[in-house]
Amino acid sequence: MGTSSGRENSRKAVLILGHGSKAEGANETLRQVAASVGERGGYGFVLPAFLQLASPGIKEAVETMVGKGFTDITVMPYFLYMGLHVKEDIPAELEEAVKRHPGLKVTMTRCLGFDNRIIDATVDRIEESSAKKGAEPSPFSQHPIEKESFRIISEELDEEGSDALRLPIIKRVIHTTADFEFKDILKFSPGSVEAGIEAIRSGHDIITDVKMVESGITKGRLKPFGVTVRCFSSDRDITNRAAAAGTTKTAASMRKAAPYLAGSIVAIGNAPTALTELLKMIREGCPRPALIVGVPVGFVGAVESKDELMGSGLASIASAGRKGGSTVAAAIVNALLIEAGLLALK
Repeated sequence: MGTSSGRENSRKAVLILGHGSKAEGANETLRQVAASVGERGGYGFVLPAFLQLASPGIKEAVETMVGKGFTDITVMPYFLYMGLHVKEDIPAELEEAVKRHPGLKVTMTRCLGFDNRIIDATVDRIEESSAKKGAEPSPFSQHPIEKESFRIISEELDEEGSDALRLPIIKRVIHTTADFEFKDILKFSPGSVEAGIEAIRSGHDIITDVKMVESGITKGRLKPFGVTVRCFSSDRDITNRAAAAGTTKTAASMRKAAPYLAGSIVAIGNAPTALTELLKMIREGCPRPALIVGVPVGFVGAVESKDELMGSGLASIASAGRKGGSTVAAAIVNALLIEAGLLALK
């Protein structure tokens, strides 16, 4: 993405609009989609909203965006089909929003519709269900599609001079992002991979800054080691803690994680403030994690927080520059889990 495009995106608000459900788990999926879109697109503000049965609704979401000063809103209907909701209900509500706010620009994209990428996901789900009955697949094995993807990555990646322990992590991040630049921008402190694998094999906790990282870690790979993933940023008390300390919720969540830090893996993919706070805590004498995965993404504080981590002398895996994200953090942790699992199988 070019610099000009990045500036334009930073001024744009994006509304990811779903139907809404009484089942809270279904609504949480849309929230995860919105968070991931925000990370990848570099938009100024991304908010999930629901047509009915859940909050916020379209009106409430638009009011929030306008209240934050956004005058350019792109609405993406997260619907598979071009039904009446997409054709009539959503445009009608958006028209009302424009009437309430003269000068507001609202653009509605196409719904998901037919897309070969959705076909790929559909085939993937079918293949998953076709596994042999009675045979539980190993959480450390590769699905055929994933295996083919890694073959392509190996063909295109210049592996000359690459460290054998670091290479599987680099490949998994590239697999997640389709961005070969991570071969150069992922930075490993000496012994960092070994420290992460040993922490997993010893059953230590994995602490994340946001739910997106927690959700991206494959739970089946945790069970053989008795590892627990902890994320406190959405806890009810964190809002009050953050307000009292004058900081962000993710920074406050690091303070709450203090009793679990010793020997743990801390994976930060979203919030530079969480990484900055964690490093401050360690300077103040908090127990040290075995490994810090520091890959927050963004334009404000991300580069600085990662530079501080890489210069701290702590065991770390970080992404230099602005790139990173929750999916990258989860990919690094998953790669460590796989390597730990493969070692256990030997």
